[in-house]
Amino acid sequence: MRQTLDKIATQTLKFILPLTAFLIPLFFLTITPDFFSFNKRFLLYILASVSLIAFSIRTITRRKLQLTLSPASGPLLALVGIYIISSIVQAPNTTQSLFGQTSLITALTVIFLTTTSSQKNDFIVKTTIFSLITSTFIVSLLAIYQALGLTGNMAGPAYLQSKIFNPTGGPLPLLTLTLPLIPAVIYLGFKTSNGLNKLLMFTAATVLTVASIFQINFLLPSTPEANLVLLPLSAGWSIAIDIFKNARTALLGTGPGTFLTAFTRLKPINLNFTPIWNVRFSNSSNELLTILTTTGLLGFLSFIFSYIRTYSTSKDALKGLTKKDPFVVFSQLILLFSFITFALVPSTPVLLTLSFLALTMVTMNLKLQDNNKIKDVVINLVAAPKNSTTSTTANAILPWVYTASTIVLLGFFWFFSGRSYAAATNTKKAIDTLNTEAISSYNYQAQAYTLDPTNPTYRINFSQTSLALANSLAQNENLSDQDRQDLTQLVEQAIREAKNATQLDPANVIVWENLANTYRQLINFAEGAPDWAIASYSQAINLDPANPTLRLDLGGVLLTLGDFDGAIKLFEQAVDRKSDWANAHYNLSSAHKANKNYSRALAEMRIVVQLLDPTTEDYQKAQDELKELERMAPTAPVQNPPAADQPVPEDIQLVTPTPIPSPVEPVELPADAGPDIPEPTPTQEPTPTSKI
Repeated sequence: MRQTLDKIATQTLKFILPLTAFLIPLFFLTITPDFFSFNKRFLLYILASVSLIAFSIRTITRRKLQLTLSPASGPLLALVGIYIISSIVQAPNTTQSLFGQTSLITALTVIFLTTTSSQKNDFIVKTTIFSLITSTFIVSLLAIYQALGLTGNMAGPAYLQSKIFNPTGGPLPLLTLTLPLIPAVIYLGFKTSNGLNKLLMFTAATVLTVASIFQINFLLPSTPEANLVLLPLSAGWSIAIDIFKNARTALLGTGPGTFLTAFTRLKPINLNFTPIWNVRFSNSSNELLTILTTTGLLGFLSFIFSYIRTYSTSKDALKGLTKKDPFVVFSQLILLFSFITFALVPSTPVLLTLSFLALTMVTMNLKLQDNNKIKDVVINLVAAPKNSTTSTTANAILPWVYTASTIVLLGFFWFFSGRSYAAATNTKKAIDTLNTEAISSYNYQAQAYTLDPTNPTYRINFSQTSLALANSLAQNENLSDQDRQDLTQLVEQAIREAKNATQLDPANVIVWENLANTYRQLINFAEGAPDWAIASYSQAINLDPANPTLRLDLGGVLLTLGDFDGAIKLFEQAVDRKSDWANAHYNLSSAHKANKNYSRALAEMRIVVQLLDPTTEDYQKAQDELKELERMAPTAPVQNPPAADQPVPEDIQLVTPTPIPSPVEPVELPADAGPDIPEPTPTQEPTPTSKI
C-alpha cells in the first residue's frame, strides 16, 4: 500500500509543472465578475494544494522530508515570509491581503519547492516546455481569430464579440506571455535538429508574433479598442521613494495588495494635468515598483535575488559545457525575459506563473547537472533511525506532526478561499439579475458579503443596492406604515454596510467616498445626514489629498446647505489642484453667484468658456450663464485660464452636486448611524503645481 501511494504521489508531482504550463494561459470561467485573473489564481491554488498533498504523501511513505535547496529557495522562502508579515503588520485589511497576492506568491513557491525537491528528470522540463509552447500557441490562434473579427456575426456570449478577447485576459496579459516566449521558441527552432520539430517551432513563433502585433495595435491610443492605462514611471518612482520616509514601510511596504492606498495618499499633484488625472491605480508602473511599494525593501530584494541568483548560477554552469542543451538555454531565456517584463509593466497571474515555471525549470536543470549550488536537506521521520537500538519520542511523533500541520494548513486556507470563491459567484449572479430581478440581486449580494464578510467591496455593493431600493420606494405616493418601516430599514442597512466597509479597510479612500455619497443622497431625507456627509468627505480628502473631485463633492454639499464661504474655499482648492478643469471653475462661479459676488462669478465663468470645446452643449450652457452674469456684473475684469496650454478634456460636464429630493418626512436614524472617523494620521500633502 505504501509503495502504491508513493508511486501515485510521484507521478502526480511529475505532471504538476506541465499541467500548470498548459492550463494557466487557457483557463478562465464566466461565473465570477473577473473571468480571468481571479479564476487563474484559484486554479494555481488547486495545483499548489495537489502538489503539496502529493509531496506530503511521498514524504510520509518514504519516512523522510527531503528539500532541495537552490539559489532561489532561500529568497523565495524569505519572500513568502515577508509577504505574510507585511500582510499582518502593514495591510489595513489583513484577511484580504493574505488571501490575495500573498496567497498567489505562496502557491507558486509551494509548486517550486515541491517539484524541485521531488524530481530529477529532464522529461519534466521538456514536457513543461512543450506544454507551455502548445498552450501559448492555442491562445495566440484564438487571439488572432478574435482580432480579425471572425466571431462578429456568430451567436454567443457578448465577450466573444470583442476583438480584444483572449483567455489570458486581454492584450497586455497576452503580450506578457508571448513576448518572453518568442525569442526562446525561435532559439529552440534553430537548435533542434529534427526537421519536423524545427517546422513546428518556427510555425509557433510566427503565430505568436502575429498575435503579438495585433495586441500591440490594440494598445495604441489611436485604436478604438485601446484600453491600456499605466501609471507613468515618474509617478511610480515618486510613490515608491516616499515609502522610505517611514522606517516600517521602508522595510515592509504598505502591505501586499494595498498599492491603491499608497497611490491615493502619495499621488503626485502633477498627474492632475494629464489625461489620467481621475484614474485610481491598483498597481504601480511595473511589477518591481509595485513589489517595492507594497512589500518594502525586504520584499523587493528577496524577489529580485531569487531570479538573479538562479540566472547567474545557471549561466556559470553553462560556461564549462562544450555543447549546450537547447532546453536549458530555453529556460534561461524565459527566466531572463520574464524578469525584464517585470521591469516594464504590472504583473498578471500569467506572467508570474511563466516566471516561476522558468525558475523551476532552470533549477531542475541545475539539479540534473549535479551543480554544487544544489543541496538536499533530509529530515528523517522514522521512529528509530537505521542501525539504532533506541527510539525517541520526538522521532515517533514527527510524521504525525507533519501530517497534521499539512491538513490544518490546507483546511484553514480552503475554508476561507472556498467561501471567497462562492461569494464571487454570488456577486456575478447579482450583476446578471440586477436589471431584471432586483430582489434576487439583493439576496445574492447579501449572500456574497455573508460568505466573505471581510471584503469591503461586497459591503459597498449591498449598501448601494439597499439605497437604490430605498430611493425607488420613496418615490411612491401615499406610503403605508409598512412602506415607511421598510424604507427606514433599507436606509439603515445602506448606512450600516457602508460604515462596515470603512471599518474593514479604513485606509481605502473608496470606502469613505461611498459612505459620504450615501449620506449625501440622504440629505433632506435622514436626520444628521449633512454633518455625516461632511465628516466622511473630509476623511476621504485626508486619504486622497491631491484629488480635486472630492473637494468638489464636499463643496457641493456645503453649497446646498447654504455655507457659501465653505463651498467657495473647497472649490478654490479643487481649482488649485486642477486649474484646467472647467467644472471646478463652474462650481466656483456658481458659489460666488449664490454668495452675490457677481464679479468673481463672472471672472470664473469666463475661464469656463475658454476651457470648453465650442462644439459642445456645455459650451452653449456656459455662454448663456456668462451673458447673464455680464448683465449682473458688466465691469468684471477679463482673466485668462490658468492652464490654457493644456488639452481640452473630452468628457467635460458642467454640474453642481446636489442631494436627492425627499418626497417623505425625514427618517429618524439611530444614534450610531454617523461615521466612525479614525484617529487622524499624518498624510503627505502634495504641493499643487500648474503643470508637469
